[in-house]
Amino acid sequence: MPNEDDLVSRREFLAGAGALAAASLMPSSLVAATAGSAAGPLGSWFEDAHGMPGFHYTGPLRFPGSPAFEGEPTLPDDPYFLTGNYRLTLFTHASGAVQILTAERGWGRVNQGHAAFSGANQAHIQIDSSSHSLIGMDSPASAAASKHFGVGFARYDYDLPSLSVTRQLSVQPSLRLGEGTSAFLVQVRLHNTGSRALPVQYDESVLGHYQQIFASWNEPRSMPTWPAEDPEKSGRTIFVRFTPQTRQPMAFPPPGQMSLLEQHPPALFVHAMDTDMTLNSHADPGGSAGIASHWLGAEWAGTIQPGHTRTLSFIVGYSRDTSPFALDTLTSGFSPAPAMTKTPASSFGTAWLAVVPAFASEPDPVLRREMRWNAAVLESMAIWREYYNETIVPQGTEYDYQWGMLGSMRDQAQHALPFCHFHPAIARSTLRFIMKRTLPDGYIMLNDYGFGWSPRGAQETSDQQLWFFILLAEYLRVTHDTSILTEQLGYYPLENSGNDTGLAHVRQAFLFLRDQVSVGQHGLVLRWNSDWNDMFGWWPSTIPYNTEFGVSESHMNSAMASVILGDLAEELETAHVPNSAEVAAAMRAYRASLADAFMKDLGNRGFSRRAYLDAQTPLGENNMWLEPQGFALQIPELSMDRRRRLFAEVQHRLLPGESQGARQIEHPSPRPGTPAGSRENGGFWYALNGPLILGVNTFDRPAAESLLRRMTFTHYAETFPHYWTGLWTAADSLNSSLLPSEGLAQIMPWCAHAHAWPLYCWFRLRETPHPA
Repeated sequence: MPNEDDLVSRREFLAGAGALAAASLMPSSLVAATAGSAAGPLGSWFEDAHGMPGFHYTGPLRFPGSPAFEGEPTLPDDPYFLTGNYRLTLFTHASGAVQILTAERGWGRVNQGHAAFSGANQAHIQIDSSSHSLIGMDSPASAAASKHFGVGFARYDYDLPSLSVTRQLSVQPSLRLGEGTSAFLVQVRLHNTGSRALPVQYDESVLGHYQQIFASWNEPRSMPTWPAEDPEKSGRTIFVRFTPQTRQPMAFPPPGQMSLLEQHPPALFVHAMDTDMTLNSHADPGGSAGIASHWLGAEWAGTIQPGHTRTLSFIVGYSRDTSPFALDTLTSGFSPAPAMTKTPASSFGTAWLAVVPAFASEPDPVLRREMRWNAAVLESMAIWREYYNETIVPQGTEYDYQWGMLGSMRDQAQHALPFCHFHPAIARSTLRFIMKRTLPDGYIMLNDYGFGWSPRGAQETSDQQLWFFILLAEYLRVTHDTSILTEQLGYYPLENSGNDTGLAHVRQAFLFLRDQVSVGQHGLVLRWNSDWNDMFGWWPSTIPYNTEFGVSESHMNSAMASVILGDLAEELETAHVPNSAEVAAAMRAYRASLADAFMKDLGNRGFSRRAYLDAQTPLGENNMWLEPQGFALQIPELSMDRRRRLFAEVQHRLLPGESQGARQIEHPSPRPGTPAGSRENGGFWYALNGPLILGVNTFDRPAAESLLRRMTFTHYAETFPHYWTGLWTAADSLNSSLLPSEGLAQIMPWCAHAHAWPLYCWFRLRETPHPA
């Protein structure tokens, strides 16, 4: 990664006069790679053949440097897009590389490459005696290819001597919860542009190498290996199974019980749709870390006459059932192969139209495109979890895709908020998922690994119940579906705990919040190890941790509870479900005491403190933290004049100089590994700016929409056109203007927060009429 002097800040960028000035500030290697791009340094948005958004990537495959040490912002090589359905997560890179991920049980990659975040696949074409590799960052054909990525597809167009080649990968959407096709269609169109017949040979293959995903620093000591068996053929399908080899006895529990380690990895397969394509396989000579693995592929050879076209079609995917019937059933959904459209689009674009809303009521075409993209991304990120039999949207980024950790429950709740408005079944399934993650006493398990396995450690959060309540209240408000409260649901763990109604789960979660998390000496909700801010336990303090744990109070928790308990109580009062009025009354009583304590602590201050580390030590007395402010703006007891005053403080303290929105801390402190201006030390967060937008919307609709537009990818591209990690997705947080690396992040992108919060805010803002 370049040093900070090589990175461009927003202020430096804006100081330039147009594209030439901007280019003069960019690292020289990136300037050379992106010079001359009329549509922008890295590409532009387009509408596919079905009118849905896509991105035409025209930037380089390599970017200057890579992270050299922990905490440095990252701009990865080989930009990547994500598509998928509830049974498949597929990353498609600008180089043509793909990563095939499974998440039904534990997170795993079935074509694991040699690097941590990588897959292994290859494609070669021979024209006469000239051979070309179509995949890889060192491939001239790959670098020169035209690259389009969109809803359910990735397309690469190559202009080779006397032959144009189009290689397209298409994914079918899931149409029902828990269902989906764990495979994708590959179509290769070969068109002879010359004046003579061309002998052509085409071969494409993928590496069968399964690896359960864990962070390198968190691999279990009993971690097995999953060597590939010898490939097998079934009709026009070739597949390879993986058999776990354990390093210690008793690595796996009996079937059906929770398990950290993957005992039943899926088999990788390639299916040739064309009868004249040949299936092939060979052992990986690289030996993938000494573990047996095999390349599986399909090939074709023939002659193409001048002006003629030949299209090849085959399927790549995975399945835990390799019986002929199961494989035939899985691949039959692709037959006959849909035709590729002239304008780039998924071969299953019509099906995607039934899944992704049109947002026709949005008059601004840019904002309408952003919301369609966000909805499509969230649908593509959603995964079905076998242990719970529920479909949810993971946080993504390093947590899921590099660490194999489904964390945390508060995140799944946030991602489901917009689904209440456009696909309520996902929101309901998420609520069921959270309830099934709840212990009988109301404790909600934080993270999830493997097959329903939850780790225990030092992190004891105090806010999981509040995020559960936020989602439940919104679901009830929007759908009026109270059956979620009467449905019988299990507690965690499912194989050893009984069932009870959804309302009973809500009651237990509330009692846990009120009686076990409890309040401190100021009457505010305790924060335990952490509230939303996972790094709070690391914040510099002279107070011993064991003392702080039991006395530290969270203003964020208290502001949230003062808002959401009232909202949820209102929904429960009108639910007409047995015992719901009793739960609502208890919530209202507790909520009133918290709101009173919060307002008393706020006094005549312009903004809320952040926390009490102990009864005498406030945090955020004169240094503003964003966390509680967005929820404070929504507390009914806070007058409109006070709300305007509080927002004015935000504008004065947290918004000046910032591009995407308010930063998290006005004046961060120097901290090892987390520089001031990054992450939980003064970075920009989608999950904090979303509540801020909702709070501002209670008294100033135009200002709220202005904040929403600042969070868009379009605005990011205008400000940071040379960083791909915010053009079509983003990490959960971005560095703020306090760092020269503003706009970059310390972790990889494709975080659901960057899509869920803008989309949810859009829905909520549309409920508030814009002043004439």
